[in-house]
Amino acid sequence: MATDPALAAFLALDDDAVAAYADARAEALGIFLPPETRAGVVDNLALLRRQTATFMSGLDDAVTPAPEAFEP
Repeated sequence: MATDPALAAFLALDDDAVAAYADARAEALGIFLPPETRAGVVDNLALLRRQTATFMSGLDDAVTPAPEAFEP
């Protein structure tokens, strides 16, 4: 399944890079991560990245119909 560039970049991170990613995204979005919550946010993002990678690895481009992209 094809991914958009932002998802592909997120999936390419390793666990050590997730903290820097979280800080950069928070800054770009104008969000302040309180120090007491930052570790939890980073842990959750690392878990989300691993779960998403596992899910994406199970998808096949040839599957019909292709899953629909989530649009909030």
